[in-house]
Amino acid sequence: MPRKLLVFLIPLLVRGLFPAAVAQTLALAADKPFVPDRRPLQGLTITVDPAGGGAGYGAEHAGGASAALADDLNMLVAGHLQHHLRRAGAIGHLTRWDDRTVALGDADAAAESVARRKVAVDTRSHLFVSIHHGAARPATPATAETPLARALGAALRTVFEQQVRDGERPNVRVETLAPPTARDVPAVTVEIEFPSDGALEAWAHARGRHRDVAIGLYNGIVRVWQEQRAELEATRARAFPDSAPASRATAAGDATETFPNPNGRPKLTRLARELWLADRPPQTPREVEWLLHEYARRVVTDLTFFHLRTQVEEDGDTWVVRGTTNFSRLKDAVPLILEAVGCRPVRNEVELLPTARLGEERFGVVRVPTALTWTEPHEKPPTRTQLLLGERVFLLDITPDGDDLLLHAGDGYVGWVRRDAVSRMDAAGFAEWERARTATITRDYVLDGLRVPAGAALPIVGEGDGGAVRLRLPPGVRPSGAEAIIAVPAAQLRMPPATPPGLEVARTAAEYLTVPYVFGGRSRLGLDCSGLTGVAYASVGLELPRDAHQQILVGRMVATPWHLSGLQVGDLLFFCDESGSVIHTGVSLGGLRFIHSMPPEVQVSSLDPADPLYSAVWAGNFAFARRPLP
Repeated sequence: MPRKLLVFLIPLLVRGLFPAAVAQTLALAADKPFVPDRRPLQGLTITVDPAGGGAGYGAEHAGGASAALADDLNMLVAGHLQHHLRRAGAIGHLTRWDDRTVALGDADAAAESVARRKVAVDTRSHLFVSIHHGAARPATPATAETPLARALGAALRTVFEQQVRDGERPNVRVETLAPPTARDVPAVTVEIEFPSDGALEAWAHARGRHRDVAIGLYNGIVRVWQEQRAELEATRARAFPDSAPASRATAAGDATETFPNPNGRPKLTRLARELWLADRPPQTPREVEWLLHEYARRVVTDLTFFHLRTQVEEDGDTWVVRGTTNFSRLKDAVPLILEAVGCRPVRNEVELLPTARLGEERFGVVRVPTALTWTEPHEKPPTRTQLLLGERVFLLDITPDGDDLLLHAGDGYVGWVRRDAVSRMDAAGFAEWERARTATITRDYVLDGLRVPAGAALPIVGEGDGGAVRLRLPPGVRPSGAEAIIAVPAAQLRMPPATPPGLEVARTAAEYLTVPYVFGGRSRLGLDCSGLTGVAYASVGLELPRDAHQQILVGRMVATPWHLSGLQVGDLLFFCDESGSVIHTGVSLGGLRFIHSMPPEVQVSSLDPADPLYSAVWAGNFAFARRPLP
């Protein structure tokens, strides 16, 4: 058979034999969470008390699963509510952030109640609201109500009952709490009551019930503040005449993650001024280059993943910045940093990679057993990482002579390699390698002089003779026996799992949908972004590092801002803020949807502009995705 015909037929033959991984998605019924769009609570300081927590408190719910469920609902409602309050301009405090009492030790219910009310006193709150769920119980003895207290109760009850859907509505009772001291704040208890523990459990079974309660309470508090603000301000002034306005809480859980700032200026301005300490702007190209170098070295999360090279020259009174970067936020940051220290005007000519000089062949598969990558082209030290046969890479740039390629390797490193180490291909050709089920060589295998190194992952074609497994070689590799396929003993391979572990990861993450965002949290009472990804991957036996900027080190890179089709269910997506710092992560649901935790809750977003759940913020700040497991 003529060699040209053989070269043409082999890819077609392999395509038919070569079982690709089935593209899977996890469908979730999700909506965009409620977020206040105004600041109607500006000036309000409020303490929210999730009743329960710990042993011995909330004796009205003592014992059984219903008691734990009621306590958890109280915490979940409070977790959501505090985000709404703060977004609307209030200063919000919680008495507890997890499953514990507020008073230390084995305090009784009375002492615990005093400890919780003390939080409102210490924070000089205008209002104290305690949240209770549970089976109906006898009313507590009536206390002397002030007109203000009656107004609070009426407003909360009326607005809350409008929030809960007909046919599913629990009874709502709002009681005022008698002030134990002259310096106490107006206080109410909101009881969400059910005929029995069974009714409570049935109502809470549907996902997101706590969101309805939180939104109803939020709307009630807005009404209270609008109608009773003057009296609440006067009451607070009488109780705390010598008090300055309360500042934000510093208790555990009050910190919030830094999310992307659309205009990018405040954080970058602060960082630039911390880097440039002189009382004058940079005055020479060398000084400007030093500032940009220090920004890249000290601010960008990891320069093994992010590429930023800049050169500066003067053109009259203009600073001209040229160079290359692989992330749009770094390109955008360059003029903002220079302007923050007085460099004006600035002309930003930094090129965003991949360069147009690559054409459509912006992808590649490594065709040699091993190849070192380098910081500079033409194999100039230092080295970055080593590529292995069959590794998928994303191409970024090419030298003018065409001899060297800048690429993003599977392990995340950016580096230069000789062009003959990589078989270049377009997106269609690369897709076959992305979808392939692969087997990993566990120790070096040599066949007819071709060495396949340990760690190399090659597509599975099928079974060979004697229990061997047939594997596909990358395009351009010297074939064995005129075939682009080799047979490797099964004992020298690690085969892929029958079910992709990413599907189980995504299913676990989905169980937390609507759980409130809590910075530092890792449980069903609240979690942050890396807390969610951590517990999701723990379900398949992989313990990820704690924070998003640490989790980027785990797995193989599978997607970039300019190539999203490689995303599979369970992949980890990473996002940067305007400074180039990795600050957020989520779990792919397959396609362009992902589940993640950000205020106010665990939610589903999309990178697809045509999707109702599309998020322009996260689409603009997506940096890359990694696959921690095969």
